[in-house]
Amino acid sequence: MNCPRISQESSIHIGGYTKVSPAEIVFCEGDRNYTHVHFARRPMLTLSITMRILHERLGEANFLRVSRSALVNKGAVIQFNEDNVILCNGFVLPIARRRRSYVRRLLREEGKTDF
Repeated sequence: MNCPRISQESSIHIGGYTKVSPAEIVFCEGDRNYTHVHFARRPMLTLSITMRILHERLGEANFLRVSRSALVNKGAVIQFNEDNVILCNGFVLPIARRRRSYVRRLLREEGKTDF
């Protein structure tokens, strides 16, 4: 599966000296006070900040919190169903029970398809 083409939007600093475009990020995975950032075309990066702080830095418009420990780039979602989202890199992430209707509604508004 191919991830969407990276646009030339503004870059942000995440973790020290690392500067990335938010479009490069496929999803973020929370692990207590650490966050693992998964990219489309570069190795995973582990940051010592919480998911909440990273979500604020990335912005609410392009990223969606699908569970307590997963933050997804809306542009990287290929398909979704009642329980999961499938990302462009092949990862399948579960949607939290209490967030399901919210996540489905937002993804349908983005034009994503159910499977």
